[in-house]
Amino acid sequence: MTTVPARALPASAARAIIAAAAVGALAVGLLAGCGATEQEAAREQAIAAAAPESAVFPLSAQPEAEITEDVPIANFGAGDGVSVDVCRPADGGATGGASTDEARPAVLAVHGGSWARGDKAHPTWRTICQWLASSGFVGVSVNYRLAPAHPYPAAADDLTAAIAWAQDASTAAEHGIDPESIALLGGSAGGNLVSLVGLRSASSDRIDAVDAVVTLSAPLDLTVGSAANPVFEQSMLDYLGCADRAECPAAIEASPQFAIAPGGPDFLVVHGTEEELIPVGQATPFALALREAGIRVELDLIESSAHSVGLLDDALAERIASFLRERLQPAAALALEEPGAEEPAP
Repeated sequence: MTTVPARALPASAARAIIAAAAVGALAVGLLAGCGATEQEAAREQAIAAAAPESAVFPLSAQPEAEITEDVPIANFGAGDGVSVDVCRPADGGATGGASTDEARPAVLAVHGGSWARGDKAHPTWRTICQWLASSGFVGVSVNYRLAPAHPYPAAADDLTAAIAWAQDASTAAEHGIDPESIALLGGSAGGNLVSLVGLRSASSDRIDAVDAVVTLSAPLDLTVGSAANPVFEQSMLDYLGCADRAECPAAIEASPQFAIAPGGPDFLVVHGTEEELIPVGQATPFALALREAGIRVELDLIESSAHSVGLLDDALAERIASFLRERLQPAAALALEEPGAEEPAP
């Protein structure tokens, strides 16, 4: 476990990421042309399309943050070697003016990559962790075990462990986290995970209920008949550990659409209207079902074909930060807003 200062991603690195995406696409073509099975080619195509490096990442460079890397969470039920990175403002200069000694709400950020690829330390997700820190939260970037070696429910179990870690009193004291103010944010496959685990947290015997969930381009219904791109089919099968979604009980179990129940956390569901990999038809039924269950939900449909973090420009970042601040206010602040509550004497 190490603590390092983080710096903004330089333009040269951004160009390298875009170049890597081009190389990845070329590799997919070569793979298909060299006699690889259709299954392998489809898997690689979907993984490449969902990976952060395949998108032009529009979020501006963020202030430096103090980052504690590779904090182990296996003692809380995660798989061996699974860890998180923790981001806090380097100088206490986060929005809201809180000092670095003050406990802050935590936002756990979960990367995408078709459940088969990705890492918390990728420059895109490192920037997101820094952005959360600069917005007044403790950013926690979460890794999880990857498919196909670790099919469902391994990744969901790892995220549950990360929440248990953040809600632990000793962890909270060490990292300046308010354990009673926890939110989740995820893109693509990560959006599936934060939605599923967030909904289940309301009735979990392992963790306390989280306060809010933000999803970006999430696959929310993995069952047959849901809106889906055929390119994504093999990735779903690998994650579910099934040969056919029509005969796969895990498809229901791993779908947030079927985990909705009254009492769940507030949701902000973000999706591009022209999204191809994960169609917008995944977002709209989910938001409607949340509303019908009495769960507060905001559906933000953006006129864009961008996927996941490719949607996260400065305007959306501020919208997300405002949504989270409204739902992660300290208990003392919420008490003052209750009708008839008295303000403390000067």
